Amino acid sequence: MAVDPVTIAKVATTIGKLGTDKNGRWIILIAVLTPLILILQILSSPFAIFFALFNDEGGKDVSVQTIVEELQNKFRQRIEIEQSDDEMDSIATIVIGSEDNTLIDNSVDVLSFFSVINTTKEGKQVAYLDNKAKQKLENIFWEMNSIDIDIEERTEVITDNNTTEIEVITTYHKTITINSFTADEMAIRYKFSEEQKEILKEVMLSSDLIISPNVRMYLSTVDIEKIKSNLPQDLSIDRKHIVDNALSLVGKVNYFWGGKSIATGWDKRWGKPKEVTSKGSNTTGTKRLFGLDCSGYVTWVFVNLGLDKTSIDKTIGHGTTAQWNLSTAIEKSQIKEGDLVFLAVPNTRKVNHVGIVVGFDKEGYILVAHCNSKANNVTVNTAREVGFRYFRRPAILIK
Repeated sequence: MAVDPVTIAKVATTIGKLGTDKNGRWIILIAVLTPLILILQILSSPFAIFFALFNDEGGKDVSVQTIVEELQNKFRQRIEIEQSDDEMDSIATIVIGSEDNTLIDNSVDVLSFFSVINTTKEGKQVAYLDNKAKQKLENIFWEMNSIDIDIEERTEVITDNNTTEIEVITTYHKTITINSFTADEMAIRYKFSEEQKEILKEVMLSSDLIISPNVRMYLSTVDIEKIKSNLPQDLSIDRKHIVDNALSLVGKVNYFWGGKSIATGWDKRWGKPKEVTSKGSNTTGTKRLFGLDCSGYVTWVFVNLGLDKTSIDKTIGHGTTAQWNLSTAIEKSQIKEGDLVFLAVPNTRKVNHVGIVVGFDKEGYILVAHCNSKANNVTVNTAREVGFRYFRRPAILIK
């Protein structure tokens, strides 16, 4: 795609503005290390959305991250208004796809989807947003972040000795269902072509290099030692043992939203019908064959190394967020068997996913065992095939 004069004219402004923006500093680093011609090529591609600027009413250039951050704040404000409804007797909030019912910030997915649909369907560059493009971005944001309200009226008849009616009490109960869609879900809704899907995948794989996540990526030496202090003194962890445990469940255990287990060996509950009680899934309230979810699988694998079952929340953790916080970031080149891989930073994507590295294929691609809702449930795939982007080492494996 050719680079137009507007893009060229705005390169310096873009880089300068992003240098003062908390989400733009990664771009500056890339810009310093990247030849100008490559920067120009990026700015005329779907990746340009991460550099994009908009000229606001005051004549100031505003980064696209700032625009989306403002939209996220409005989104939270709408939720808070619904949650503070004094006319309701009870209010329940359900965040679809959130393991711990925490709000999801899907800004990266919004920007990635917007950039692909804007460049591949309309042939537009997104290095500099006009009012029309900004409005379209806002429309997509609200399409990807929905708040559904359901109000239930309940009537209770109070009787005396179960015979004489004394009083009729009517109460109102609100359920707030929040759904923050992923770029992949939007790609299905918009019927993306295979080419568009591949472009979207590349943008998503690179997004973490551009938008610096506001999370703790690394553990300190003190943090690591504190976590390791919860291990049994005579326990020696063998990475081969981790791999053996992970592979022992391949194709044998069903995926079950909220499924956890600290059983030693085979859990007798697996494969038996059980109601899904954890919130946030379209399977919630239905009966499924009991099994594990992705983080539950990781927990089981590490429990069966001989960890103290009463201290799991301090060593490997229950849930993807806990497992992230009990591990530290490593380079892809440092990956070893037993390390963890994550799909996303916690609370930035609906249904985060985690797996365990079990080896490398003949081409050198990282092989990951993970429990997923697709066929065979526990499977082994390459990290790239699944879309795993973050590589972390559990603190208990650091020597």
